[in-house]
Amino acid sequence: MTSRHTLVCLPPLSDPHDWADAIDEAIAPYPDDLYTWTAYGRYDTHLAVRPDATPSNGSFVQSSRGRQSGLPACSGGRRDLLDFPAMRTHRATQASRLYRAWKSATAALPPAVPLSSFHQHHPQDPGRALQEFRTQPQLQVLTDLDAPRSHRRNAETAALVALDHDAFVERARQLAVPGDLLLTVDGTLHINPSLINADDAEPGSTRYLALANRYLDALPPDHLVFSLDVRLAG
Repeated sequence: MTSRHTLVCLPPLSDPHDWADAIDEAIAPYPDDLYTWTAYGRYDTHLAVRPDATPSNGSFVQSSRGRQSGLPACSGGRRDLLDFPAMRTHRATQASRLYRAWKSATAALPPAVPLSSFHQHHPQDPGRALQEFRTQPQLQVLTDLDAPRSHRRNAETAALVALDHDAFVERARQLAVPGDLLLTVDGTLHINPSLINADDAEPGSTRYLALANRYLDALPPDHLVFSLDVRLAG
């Protein structure tokens, strides 16, 4: 099974002791899509907290096993204590730094060929297309750069080649907050299509990210958002 992070949104719950049970109830309708385990193992620290938020008020969850983002982070809690703008700024800054460093490091080389061209040459063998794309000397340079680690490595590399600086940075900004999956308060599960087809041109992923960002930004301040490390079937 593949590990991915999922954002679970819940209505207001005043007692944090009720949160774990509420999460279990919310994901229960999707046994074929979502797997999680203990309260310790389930959380993925992905969400930034506002500088004035403190754990003493019991309004958000902390986890010791989450990814390090460079921002004060938590695993979830009240929407009004989460700092989505800071997350977007942080990811955009990282993307801009990576893009400029890669362009500088490859300035003496011819432009890299986009992944779509390799798919055209190998329409029945996407694995071979991806392998040949990644063996280009321009992409080997990435191993020497301080690129943020991501389970979206192939999609990130494809975007780096295909997009200009501003588009690459905006893509990073849109990716900063949504998880790979979004479970809304009404129980609807939205899945980023790139999880199903990691080699697509990302139009489906772009629609997912737009939907997820709009939804999360509009969530009432007393509602809850949690970032979970889940397992996908297959």
